[in-house]
Amino acid sequence: MSIAELTNKIENLSAEDYNMVIMLVNRLSEKSEASELKRISEDELVEELSESIRKSDMGATKSARAVSKSMREKYAV
Repeated sequence: MSIAELTNKIENLSAEDYNMVIMLVNRLSEKSEASELKRISEDELVEELSESIRKSDMGATKSARAVSKSMREKYAV
């Protein structure tokens, strides 16, 4: 999946799911600055996100909506 395709998928999420993606990216960004997390290239990030989307599309993972609901309940977001 190309960056453009991934960007398109993210942009077409519901407002709720889009905001959750942005919040998670921001939190990961903050964590990576505060810790010794492995930096990955843009291509590696696209591949990891693409794989996650493929798993989600096949039903192998929870939907973004279910994860969003769970996180809001757990973290009062």
